[in-house]
Amino acid sequence: MAQQDPTNTASSVKSKELKALGFIILLLFPIITITGISAYGFVIWMIQAFGGVVAH
Repeated sequence: MAQQDPTNTASSVKSKELKALGFIILLLFPIITITGISAYGFVIWMIQAFGGVVAH
């Protein structure tokens, strides 16, 4: 088994980590946020639809 160059391996790992971070920040967090807010709104809508509007 041939030895790998440690600097090449480190840069490869760093590149993969940056791609994963970009995926998390640019795609995953917005998707989770939008889904969570939408689900919360849907729950509130269903509560009002079946239980009536809560009096203040």
